[in-house]
Amino acid sequence: MIGRICKKILLVVLLIGLPIGSLLAQPDRQQDIKFSVWLAKEPRITKINIEGNNFYSDSEIRKRLFSRESSFWEALKTESRNRFYRYSINRDTLEIKYLYLREGFLNVKISEKAAVSVPDSSAIVTISIDENSRFLIAHVNLKANDSLVFYHDLQNIVSRFKTGDPVDPIKLNNAVFDLKTFYANNGYPYATVIHEIDTTTGPANASITLIASEGQLVRFGDMTIRNLLHVKPALVNREITFSKGELYSRKKIIESRKRLYSTGMFHTLNLDISREAAARNQSGQSDTNPDFIFSGIERKPYFVSIKTGVAQDSLQDLTWDFSTAWGKRNFLRSRRLELSIKSRYIIFTQWRPLSHRFQIRFTEPWFFGIRMPLSLTTRFEPGVRSQVQAARIQRWSVSLSTRKEWSQELSAMVTGGYENINIYGVDTLEAAAIRDTVRARRKLGVTLIRDSRLDKFVPKSGSFTTYFAEYVGGFLGGDDGFLKLEFSWARYQQAIGPAVFATRIKAGWIKESGDANSVPIEDRFFLGGANSIRGFRENSIGPRKEGINDPTIDSTNVGANAYAVFNQELRFPVYGKLWASIFTDMGNGWKSFSDAQPSNILFSYGMGIQFLSPAGPIRLDYARRLENGIYTEDDRFHITILYAF
Repeated sequence: MIGRICKKILLVVLLIGLPIGSLLAQPDRQQDIKFSVWLAKEPRITKINIEGNNFYSDSEIRKRLFSRESSFWEALKTESRNRFYRYSINRDTLEIKYLYLREGFLNVKISEKAAVSVPDSSAIVTISIDENSRFLIAHVNLKANDSLVFYHDLQNIVSRFKTGDPVDPIKLNNAVFDLKTFYANNGYPYATVIHEIDTTTGPANASITLIASEGQLVRFGDMTIRNLLHVKPALVNREITFSKGELYSRKKIIESRKRLYSTGMFHTLNLDISREAAARNQSGQSDTNPDFIFSGIERKPYFVSIKTGVAQDSLQDLTWDFSTAWGKRNFLRSRRLELSIKSRYIIFTQWRPLSHRFQIRFTEPWFFGIRMPLSLTTRFEPGVRSQVQAARIQRWSVSLSTRKEWSQELSAMVTGGYENINIYGVDTLEAAAIRDTVRARRKLGVTLIRDSRLDKFVPKSGSFTTYFAEYVGGFLGGDDGFLKLEFSWARYQQAIGPAVFATRIKAGWIKESGDANSVPIEDRFFLGGANSIRGFRENSIGPRKEGINDPTIDSTNVGANAYAVFNQELRFPVYGKLWASIFTDMGNGWKSFSDAQPSNILFSYGMGIQFLSPAGPIRLDYARRLENGIYTEDDRFHITILYAF
């Protein structure tokens, strides 16, 4: 047995050793093999030297490098950026070249080499930079052979280049792409756009010329729908935003794909020109009426889901939820129908059912022939009886919601709800007492949203604005009646370098209506905490019960009928995914806006750190509040996920 193993080991050694021996016998290959053996040890980078740089400092260049010098902190990371690899050479040089090209160094040359030390498997990396001349924009010209109808729009794209700015080839390529996109969205997908940079106009100056040719006018041809088993062709045609004979538009094709995906009917889909049209284009024969083909992999029309889990309830200790749902995606051709049952049980402490809910949801994707999805939801909760609660509180409700999107930035949502409550199992007097604490809601709500942020989790530009109005009771009936209004505006803009300056203004107002004498406490505004005015406990800011001014007792806070909050925050990167911020918050909540005075505005300030995880920023804030009225000077830590605004 041992002899067989030895023979196998000897055979493997011979198979590996013979090729290596033949390579080592070649003097010109020995150095490469030596380098490869050294690389196999994943050598540590002990030092990075940068030579020839004048415009950028060493520290500025090091920030852009993928490679890092070995240190205690780098050793803790899993990215191994302190190890030297073959691909790290090209990656580093590309990062530096990109940095210089953005500042007009059109002829920059960068080289990188490593001095190897085989015994201890270490490397000293040297980066050599030949900056050459820096070119600034002297003139920008646009040459277009199309009609004057497009010239103004094209000039708006070109106007982003200003005299005296550095010649940025990346920015030029982006402008070329935008010009082609404009043509493609206006019937000219075969337009050609090129740019020329003339560096002979003078020392350190360059003239830029953008040359555009529109090509042939193209209109959409026929649409063919193939390979559908469950989805009706009418649904596909309804979601497509173009028709035969219309001017070609790339934007309409992209929008059609988005709308088809949003139906939830397809795993994947393809909407593109036919093979025949593509073949003619490849042969140089531009098709002026290309036909389109749609095909997709459909999702199954029926679906079943089962969910279960344990949660912590603030009043009932541990609870166990179980829910199951059945649905059909193409109910009545293109509608969606879902039936679900959800039960909640108290476990360990009492082992009894807490609630049951039966729900039916119907969704009409095109309400009144407009792409404005309408969801109709009916819920029924029969209620439960137990030794703890003799009464059985039965609820049933109907709610409507619809959403309209005018653009990627602007949308609106309308909601409405009708609820009814019945109480069984107790006498009339006891039922009336319970009825005072269990309220039936009937309401209408409108929300208007304008969102121009590119990144929802870590916004660095744009703004986010919401207007919210809700009317409860009144002519709708029900047990409560009030009008609620809220407004929020947040703005994000670049500060210095990658730092972001964020500002938010938020305000709200609520007032009883109809026969109601007051607003229910659960609908009033409660401020304080990680997402409003930091330095205060969650929901600790607001008017107090008459004669009680102790902010440390939560039960004394009765909620505000009006509030205003102002936040400012400077966010900046520290290292990698780690960011930091400094902030100031101010505001308060009152019984009415007439009580708002400069003297009762609450202030807090502080700083925080954030780790930008894939699920969003994980945030730790330290805030200190100033003394004002019943609130003494104090500080507080807040740990949460996502930014405050």
